[in-house]
Amino acid sequence: MDSELLKTFLEVSRTRHFGRAAEALYLTQSAVSFRIRQLENQLGVNLFTRHRNNIRLTSAGERLLPYAESLMSTWMMAKKEVSHTHQHNELSIGASASLWEVYLTPWLQTLYENRDSLCLEARIAQRHSMVKQLHERQLDLLITTEAPKMDELTSQEIGHITLNLFRSRHSEKRDKYDYIKLEWGADFHQHESVMEGADVVSILTTTSALLTRQLLQTTGACAFLPAHWGEKYGDLLVIPETPAVVRSLYAVWLQSSDQQSHIHQLIKYPVEIY
Repeated sequence: MDSELLKTFLEVSRTRHFGRAAEALYLTQSAVSFRIRQLENQLGVNLFTRHRNNIRLTSAGERLLPYAESLMSTWMMAKKEVSHTHQHNELSIGASASLWEVYLTPWLQTLYENRDSLCLEARIAQRHSMVKQLHERQLDLLITTEAPKMDELTSQEIGHITLNLFRSRHSEKRDKYDYIKLEWGADFHQHESVMEGADVVSILTTTSALLTRQLLQTTGACAFLPAHWGEKYGDLLVIPETPAVVRSLYAVWLQSSDQQSHIHQLIKYPVEIY
């Protein structure tokens, strides 16, 4: 379907006059008539009744009108979005909520402070979902603590994060604490299985580090949180005799991505790791 045919149909239906529609579209009247005939031939129905200066929509034309308006509106939005992407080097970045909350928000601030005409989309989702989006070219860059072992994906280590097992300073001291499971990667269970001072069965599973910290006092539980939060938040205490966990942080993208030059420019800026 030629969008210009629909545009002409809408203008004739608005003015109810081929001459005025031609003036509005900067066309000749014969060109407007030809476009309407083309559209009618494609649909196999008459869209207007023509009696000299009295032009009216047929029942078929009345039914087409809302669809034509919707299609043209969608087309204009699509053109605007495509143009916007071209002008601003739009790039989509995905990570877990905890990584955004702790490490990647300051990184985004650095990017916008140092680069002009930058337009990014920040997505929060689980890792397996974002790996699928990479393959389907719905996501350009994934920041994760696990590099997928797939030939079609490229990964680059961009730093390390350190986690400690914390409890609330205001909760009762115990030999064993309930546990809040925070998403730090699918293979993080190897660290949970050997930790001391907590029951491995979790009372809550979440992807939000901020939510976890706020619930430690309420639940009397413990959780792995960024090591530097012990200094940032006075209500956190490291559970004794639990070793710190160090995790690598990776940038992952599709080898055949058409955004590779932009990706390399972004990952030149370090993610601040505490």
